[in-house]
Amino acid sequence: MDRPAARRARGAVAMTVLLLLLLPGPASSLAGAAVGVIVRSPFMKRIASIIVKEVASAGASALTKALRSSNKAGQLGSDAADDAGIILYNVSVGQQTFSGVVDIFNDFFWVQCPPAPAQVLSAVPCISDTCSSVLRKTTNNDCVDTTSSCLYAYGSLDDGSYSTGYLGYEKFTFGAGTGTSPVSGSVVFGCSTQNTVKDGAIGFSKGPLSILSQLHITRFSYFLTPDDSKSSSSTSVVLLGDQAVPQTKRSRSTPLLKSNVYQDLYYVKLTGIKVDGEPLKGIPDRAFDFAADGKSGGVALSTTIALTWLQSDAYYAVKQALMSKIDSPAVKSNNELDLCYDTTSVAKLKFPKITLVFDGVDSPGMDLTTVHYFYKDTNTGFQCLTMLPMPKDYPLGSILGSMLQAGTNMIYDIGARQLTFEKAAAAAPQVPLMAIVSLLAWVLLF
Repeated sequence: MDRPAARRARGAVAMTVLLLLLLPGPASSLAGAAVGVIVRSPFMKRIASIIVKEVASAGASALTKALRSSNKAGQLGSDAADDAGIILYNVSVGQQTFSGVVDIFNDFFWVQCPPAPAQVLSAVPCISDTCSSVLRKTTNNDCVDTTSSCLYAYGSLDDGSYSTGYLGYEKFTFGAGTGTSPVSGSVVFGCSTQNTVKDGAIGFSKGPLSILSQLHITRFSYFLTPDDSKSSSSTSVVLLGDQAVPQTKRSRSTPLLKSNVYQDLYYVKLTGIKVDGEPLKGIPDRAFDFAADGKSGGVALSTTIALTWLQSDAYYAVKQALMSKIDSPAVKSNNELDLCYDTTSVAKLKFPKITLVFDGVDSPGMDLTTVHYFYKDTNTGFQCLTMLPMPKDYPLGSILGSMLQAGTNMIYDIGARQLTFEKAAAAAPQVPLMAIVSLLAWVLLF
């Protein structure tokens, strides 16, 4: 083998896989331990069947525009679905600005490499403690030479998402020039040179690589503006540190719980569900609790999964209550969602209010209206419930999706282990980000 070919071969070997997918690995194992199961599980396959796959090649803003004008079957362009958001957050290095999706399910932070990355970003050497720590290497035998960069691969070609490049270490600024006090600090990140996703990702979980952990930030908040907001001043924002505080006197708080296995995620204790003020029957007492061994169950929050996945008994109780309240026969849709109505009759129907009841002082409740739990599929003419039953073999009991959180200021105090929420307009300072319809796309990708 000639020398250049040999170097290319060694370079391929040096591509150590950094697997940071939808669900982080258990605390006692490597981050990628559960990857095979999650990517190929029936849970992921079922979600993927109704995901807008064009997100792999289209930018987030372009995707939203395309969805609203598309006639392709299976795409979920709709007025109500636009209420769900993934949050694109802009960060900067010097004069260079990058954007990424705020993801509280993951801790890795990666951006698109600029045309001349060496002029803007500093690469982490392959032979370094940082590279070994991030990629969990035990030796440097896979490094090409002392000058080679620390390469990573993120995601999977199998599910249509992939990002590869090198790790960098650079000082980023968050929130500069927006009326807020900017937050700056040096962080490890991925500089992606090849990928199937146009926008990067900014991990906001409790994991060691998240910007929160690296910058020692213990409090943050986000507000996803509902698409039906009538106020032009109601702007989607992300706030960090001391700026992440309640904006009204109507805020309610509930403890953030800790899983014995998936310690990076944000869990809350859901104690019950009400429909038009009446507690639902048929939900087991411990339906929303962790399993006795602490290895499954619980209620986790997500900013990148649009739908809400409820523990199966709770889901069917909600579904039955809605059917009894809505004075119209349900129709069978050709998508994967379970409860749908003909939109021609929806305007004449009365939909009930759902209240999620959490643990805390005075049993804090989060009220939901149809913009939070229904979407209108303009392709089929159906309006469908954006909740589904969680498969029994999945390690999470329930996931409260982004559509459900639209219009609510969500404030995470990691140090105090508390989530505060309030129905309110966004905080006055406008942070450079956009809330756009997620339509489950990032479930496919991450």
